[in-house]
Amino acid sequence: MKVCMISDSMKKAIEALPSILSINEIAEFFSVAYLTVYRLVRRKELAAYKDDEGCWCILREDLKKFCSKNCNCT
Repeated sequence: MKVCMISDSMKKAIEALPSILSINEIAEFFSVAYLTVYRLVRRKELAAYKDDEGCWCILREDLKKFCSKNCNCT
């Protein structure tokens, strides 16, 4: 498993997000479609859980881990 350091600006941007995010919020943050993030969740590439109302929730810390694992470093 490759783990990279994400940039300071990316860390700051992620820290400014709420501690629990929806798929829509993450899709908006990365400027991708809802379905793109949903597929990452379904494939268990991005950790998530369903709340009492059945909505997907992603922890900010899990988003940071995902970004570290999937950064573009060499």
